[in-house]
Amino acid sequence: MNRANKVMKLLQGQGAIDELGLGRIRDAFSNTLFPGMSVLQTRAKYFCLLPAMYSFLERTRIADARETRQRIRDLEISLTRRLAAGSPGEAGIIGADSLAQRGNYVKYDPTYVYMAGLETYGLVKSGGNIYATIAERSVAYSHAPKKQTGNDDSGDDSDDLNGFGQLFLTCGVDYNFRSDEPLSMALNSTEAMFLKGQIIRHTKGSLLHYLLDSGLYETVTEAYVDFEALGEILRGRVPTDIWESYLLARRYSRYADLLRTRFAYLYDIAVGASEAAEEELNEFEQKLLRRSEEFTPEAIDEIVVFINHLVNDDGSKQFVRKTAKAIAEREYATLDELITLREKTIKGVRRCKLLNAREYEQGKPFAKPAPMSYRWNTIGFTILKEIKEGLSV
Repeated sequence: MNRANKVMKLLQGQGAIDELGLGRIRDAFSNTLFPGMSVLQTRAKYFCLLPAMYSFLERTRIADARETRQRIRDLEISLTRRLAAGSPGEAGIIGADSLAQRGNYVKYDPTYVYMAGLETYGLVKSGGNIYATIAERSVAYSHAPKKQTGNDDSGDDSDDLNGFGQLFLTCGVDYNFRSDEPLSMALNSTEAMFLKGQIIRHTKGSLLHYLLDSGLYETVTEAYVDFEALGEILRGRVPTDIWESYLLARRYSRYADLLRTRFAYLYDIAVGASEAAEEELNEFEQKLLRRSEEFTPEAIDEIVVFINHLVNDDGSKQFVRKTAKAIAEREYATLDELITLREKTIKGVRRCKLLNAREYEQGKPFAKPAPMSYRWNTIGFTILKEIKEGLSV
């Protein structure tokens, strides 16, 4: 298994731990840098398979939205088995492990995981309920007059339905959803070119758009799967506004890591993990010493100003501002109070780890989540890599 897949599997297994509610600002940066992506997404292939599946279903007889949901799930299970057979042992086939080990499918199926991205990239028309929409389209198709064969019988039947435009944009590959033949998770050249074009058209102004449109993605190797390392190839090669958004995102990731280190220190003290607490305190001091210029109130305020219109939660903004002020003034007692209050506000008194430390395993240190990557090393890198490989076929 290559390094990218190892990182992807590691991060997916950690769970979304956000003791301090730092994820709201993180998600604003994620949507700015890599729109249409989420940490639940796994492989690029689904962006081609799913619209084609919906297009296939709307041309079949479906009674209602409930039947649509079941038909989609049945086809997703079939696709999972076909992909597992066509790419044995590969990571990122949603539901493959669950089917093989327990015989049941996953709760978060590909339609759930990919719908927002499909809409963002113009592959599925935004708005509405996908299940109801397909059921309605099925009725429209079943009552539509048959096309007459003439000199020009090209085109899509969906264009002929009064009041119905084309809702599902497909890449033109026939996946034969009535078949059980194996399918490869890898993109072919047609799929890769199609997906690249759609992302470029629908993500203007983002880092994702620039990487693809400029061809810079071709230089991204597994040495840059880490978000921090990505900056090495962006410096001097991307427009100023994109570079500045990357720097602010990186700064926020570092600051969030600093606050989480302090949280870990407080937790370790509370559960009696003295040695770990000493290590966390030393790590906190070293990080603060090494990057003090990035954690000043002014530097953190730049982050808040940048994401202000994207984040409605004033609590998140005030928390990072207040903690930066406490750190700058070396008011660590105030910092610790702010952290404890923040966890209480986010999780409630009963679920707050710092206030209920006695209920947790004594002597066991806190396991910090990985630094923020803004979906880059979970899905962004993977999609660019697969597009590059598909175009080289």
